[in-house]
Amino acid sequence: QEGIAEALSDADALINSLEQLIAKKRHIKHGAMQNLLAGKQRLPGFSELRRQNSEVGKIPVDWRVLEIGLIASVKTGPFGSSLHERDYVDDGTPIITVEHLGERGVLHANLPMVSEADRTRLNAYSLEEGDIVFSRVGSVDRNARISKAEHGWLFSGRLLRVRPLDDSTDTKYLSYHFHFEPFKQRVRTVAVGQTMASLNTQILRSVLIVLPDPREQAAIAAVLTDMDAEIAALEAKLAKAGQIKQGMMHNLLTGRIRLV
Repeated sequence: QEGIAEALSDADALINSLEQLIAKKRHIKHGAMQNLLAGKQRLPGFSELRRQNSEVGKIPVDWRVLEIGLIASVKTGPFGSSLHERDYVDDGTPIITVEHLGERGVLHANLPMVSEADRTRLNAYSLEEGDIVFSRVGSVDRNARISKAEHGWLFSGRLLRVRPLDDSTDTKYLSYHFHFEPFKQRVRTVAVGQTMASLNTQILRSVLIVLPDPREQAAIAAVLTDMDAEIAALEAKLAKAGQIKQGMMHNLLTGRIRLV
């Protein structure tokens, strides 16, 4: 009994240490976002420390405040009459909706799919790597960036697609900026609706964003991307440790495996 309890306690200790480390890394990333996306801390090579007042608060003097519509197109997903649940098939092109918008990208679970014929018919609602999709109703500040894995997928009528007009905007920076609490607050403030918050293309185009020059956008995005990769690796270790513990419990507590 003591041997089994000690083995499982060691597994619990590993899980607990990983949970604490993940919480610490998330806290560090949150602080980095607060400093880098507000220009309070500048990365090497971007040393201008003077700040200016703007419509969204104090920002570096070499940063700009623009409406989303000036740097990106915004498109609503297909109306309900264009796509019905009966159109879904078991194997085809996935369609993402609000439930698939994760904190670090698109979630690939429980994806509805449409046939090749419907994909062609709905081609105007296809997604490209670098697009960012927003929830149109409910949690209107919820959004996710489209990665290479989702290129060519479709988006539903419950979403709005933001697509930068040219390469002068780093889409990874834009995604982090869209997850920055001051920006999310601006979105929630302009949303309309009595019973449920909602956005439309005109409203989202008018929301203000803060842009450094393209080089600094890329540098900020690189730092935050590295932090996300580290957190994701730790989360994978945590999931594996949890699976190992479940296997240990199953084998040790049934006597299928005996300790030395």
